[in-house]
Amino acid sequence: MWKSLSGRRIEDIVDEVISVVGDLERVVHIGTDSKLRGSHIDFVTVIAILNPGRGGRVYFELERSQKVHSLPQKLFRETELSLTLATRVSAAVAQDIVVHVDANEDERHRSSRYLKALAGMVVGYGFRVLVKPHAWCATHVADFVVNEKHLRVA
Repeated sequence: MWKSLSGRRIEDIVDEVISVVGDLERVVHIGTDSKLRGSHIDFVTVIAILNPGRGGRVYFELERSQKVHSLPQKLFRETELSLTLATRVSAAVAQDIVVHVDANEDERHRSSRYLKALAGMVVGYGFRVLVKPHAWCATHVADFVVNEKHLRVA
């Protein structure tokens, strides 16, 4: 079930995106982050539609899965969830879609080993890709939701 940050349920995320962007040229940003919670893992996919100078809209969906046992498995699942949403949205709207991948180009980080493969997946689907430190939709927005910080904002 898709929700807004305020907790409003969204029946159809594609219809919601269509109504938000309307005839305006907007960039749609999509990213996924995850958090291990004992015996399961929560994946949160976020879609952010910015209105430059006026804020934007953020929506998210949580998927709870069995625990993944490796970093590449987690990273590829995050990217797969983002691409699934990007594909659905792109079929309905003619907006520029950017997929944010939660992998770091800095070789000091283990995720850098998988960066080319993950970015290649996104480009192979025909979308623009951003990686850390520029992948704010996955690194900050999805992280904000998966860590339930949006519930603490009053």
